Amino acid sequence: MQVDGSRLRGQGTFVRYQSQQQALDFLSKVLTDERGIALLQGPKASGKSVVANQFVQKVQATVAVAVVDGARLKTTALLSRVLEQFGYNVVLESPEEMLNMLTVFLVQQTRTHQPPVLILENINDMFPSALGALCKLASLQVGKRNALLIVLVSNRDIGRVIKSPSMRPVADRVIGSFELGPMTSTEALRYLYAKLRAAGIDQPDDIFSVDVCEKLHALSGGWPGELDEMAFSIMQQASQYPIRLDDIIDPNEPLHDDTPKLIVTLTGEAPREILLSEKRALIGRSSLSDIVVADQFVSNQHALLIRNQKAVVLVDLKSRNGTFVNSRPVQSKVLLHNDIISIGDHRMKMVYAAGHSSIEIEDPDLADTAKLKNIADARRAREQKIPTLVVVANKKD
Repeated sequence: MQVDGSRLRGQGTFVRYQSQQQALDFLSKVLTDERGIALLQGPKASGKSVVANQFVQKVQATVAVAVVDGARLKTTALLSRVLEQFGYNVVLESPEEMLNMLTVFLVQQTRTHQPPVLILENINDMFPSALGALCKLASLQVGKRNALLIVLVSNRDIGRVIKSPSMRPVADRVIGSFELGPMTSTEALRYLYAKLRAAGIDQPDDIFSVDVCEKLHALSGGWPGELDEMAFSIMQQASQYPIRLDDIIDPNEPLHDDTPKLIVTLTGEAPREILLSEKRALIGRSSLSDIVVADQFVSNQHALLIRNQKAVVLVDLKSRNGTFVNSRPVQSKVLLHNDIISIGDHRMKMVYAAGHSSIEIEDPDLADTAKLKNIADARRAREQKIPTLVVVANKKD
């Protein structure tokens, strides 16, 4: 079964739901309300750009429209991009010259046709100088008519910016603010099925059952952008249809990993989490160690962790100050879930993925298992990137 995945990612097909329709109706007021500035807000993936583009398609036959992303724009860049959107090839370098050229265009359009529309995205991320230029444009009038209609779009609350005293020319013209909301479960079902039909699938439930659509709605929060990406990703990876509920993985759910780990703590420092993915791991102060512990009470080669299929074994390497498990000195010990290893001033908690607290195995033959080499061999192995553990067992600091 061949599917045009691009259509599922919001390209080429617009499927409107209630909140988006309400947003379009709200933006239309910009054309009729004499104040002529509207605020459109919504989180990432809520479809703000889609709504803005639909609004442009609706009005561009009768008015001149510019759509500009204001993120990180200073005055010159803002005015240059607005002029380019209105069809001017800008060769001027002075912001004053650009502003004068834009003023002439706006006044002419307002007198002979209708005031142009500027859709400005990410206003929260604009530089103050660019906001100052926006205020000058918002102050421009022809008679009693404002010469530029404006839609300000952001994924954060615009109120803080608009309420600034310097933004009063904009604030005085705001007709209101609309915040996009998510789709309902029913709207999400209709949304996905409409996109699948547009992609050439006559029977959408052959791809996504109602139950699967409901799960996708729950995981996406009902936001169209998130829903598009999830549906596209699942279909790209699917080996058979229809998609099963078990095929859908919650992106917020951590992947299962059986790798045991250590949680290392030291007073005054943030805990470190270390996965024990190799069969052996050397703990010590030396830079040759797999787990380097910068502690004056820790030997260069202090202890060894040996991992087999069922557990992790701790071996003290005749360290000067000893190795302790749950406050008791040990030479070797099979570590249990939540055991606390004390080395110098550091504490290391043993954590098994399964959380088991008892292991029915005997200590391995540690003399045979921990085959240790001297420092020179260790250095050579590291330089050659040999993935084996090499330490000194019989030599104290």
